[in-house]
Amino acid sequence: MKRDFKWIDLVHLGMKMWGDLPMTEPPKRDGIMTKVLTDDEFNAIWRNPDILAKDRVYFDEVFWRELSGKLRTSGCNCIMLDVGEALAYPSHPELSVKGTWSPEKLRAEILRLREIGFEVFPKLNFSTAHDAWLGPYERMIATPEYYKVCADVIHDTMEVFAPVENFHIGFDEEDLPQFHANSSILVMRQGELWWHDLNWLVREVEKHGARAWAWSDYLRRHTKEEFEGEFCRRMPKTVVQNPWMYWTKKAKMDTEPYIQAFLTLAEAGYDVAPCGSNCYGVTENFPDMAEYCHEKIAPERLKGMIMAPWIKTIPEYRRLHWQAADLMAEAMQRVGEA
Repeated sequence: MKRDFKWIDLVHLGMKMWGDLPMTEPPKRDGIMTKVLTDDEFNAIWRNPDILAKDRVYFDEVFWRELSGKLRTSGCNCIMLDVGEALAYPSHPELSVKGTWSPEKLRAEILRLREIGFEVFPKLNFSTAHDAWLGPYERMIATPEYYKVCADVIHDTMEVFAPVENFHIGFDEEDLPQFHANSSILVMRQGELWWHDLNWLVREVEKHGARAWAWSDYLRRHTKEEFEGEFCRRMPKTVVQNPWMYWTKKAKMDTEPYIQAFLTLAEAGYDVAPCGSNCYGVTENFPDMAEYCHEKIAPERLKGMIMAPWIKTIPEYRRLHWQAADLMAEAMQRVGEA
């Protein structure tokens, strides 16, 4: 295995990002994270008021110990930990919820993971579609208070994770359909403000000596000409790009625009770590994507592959977490890195 190649599992410690209000009834069975569940799994999860709550951290520590062992034996060598509301930020204790971890507790867990062979780095999603974890500040975009809070929580997170080489800033799905689905109040960046805030956050991360990672959703809603012009001019080459696609199999990847965007980014000189998933029930997606990217993307540009199950770290989702780990192992075997 190439020592610097990252096989990454996206793990959610915090999950307060899809909507700012608690759910009052179970979602439809045809949505993401629901249609792939068995009837017993669906009933166990969505009939539990605690699991629907937004005022607490829902992360099973005993289950996580077991899952982290499974991931390590499957070949995963990197954990991207989505922190959100699950850390008691010393600078902003008002962001805490029930069950929020102290800095000391999270630091101890990071050290444990590193001792068993994982690289561990943080993710804080600053997309205005997924920032309910920021509490009242999610509605203060572009104000002095907002920028101060963002700088503070980045600093606090860096302190807990130190040393930090990589830091994911999110920035996905900042568009109207996502807001209509998830938010009670629409607060969304556009145009110059989007570029200003993205580059401001990148500089904040780099100020601490880390490299920023970001979802590449710009390519999902802009033309090729806009990419070659504005994106390539304004997106720093230092930012690791994370394009994603969760439902395409290898036979269709040559004609799938989103998959071709992976290649476009690499050819434009960006380092990429594409993201696949089993969240739509397409189990071929991640191993097919890993094989395709290893064939099509120059190795110096392909920095890793991200598996994102997009589910809480709880035993009710055991089957899907185990499946995700097994799919990563299959992907590694296909590309000769097992």
